[in-house]
Amino acid sequence: MKSKRNRSRRGVAFVEAALTLTVFLTFLFSIYDFGWALFFHQTLVHRARSAARYAAINPGSLTAAKNMVLYNQTTAGAAPNFGLDPANVTVTRLGTGTTEDRIQVNVSGYHFVFITFGFAGTHTGRPINVSIPVEN
Repeated sequence: MKSKRNRSRRGVAFVEAALTLTVFLTFLFSIYDFGWALFFHQTLVHRARSAARYAAINPGSLTAAKNMVLYNQTTAGAAPNFGLDPANVTVTRLGTGTTEDRIQVNVSGYHFVFITFGFAGTHTGRPINVSIPVEN
């Protein structure tokens, strides 16, 4: 015959397991969210830098540089990667014909989603600005 004391211990173990699992899963999902946000941001930084380098060598094709950020190629694809919108990316040439001739690539207004309890939802990333001198 099982005693009343053993049944109450099983209940305590269940409550402890539930609390521990909650903390562990929150921690695990937080690591995932941080990794995803870091990957997402660094990928966009890399694309902006690649587009700026391309535009510095080919300053007449700013649309192709914009496509490099959006589609990771110089021609337009089916749908922009990472949910970017063409309005999120600007490529401009500053100081044309001067010693300060530069290409500037701006990526702003992009969104990523967190799944961690307390932070869940869509968040807007920080603007990315890359500026590089034009090759002569």
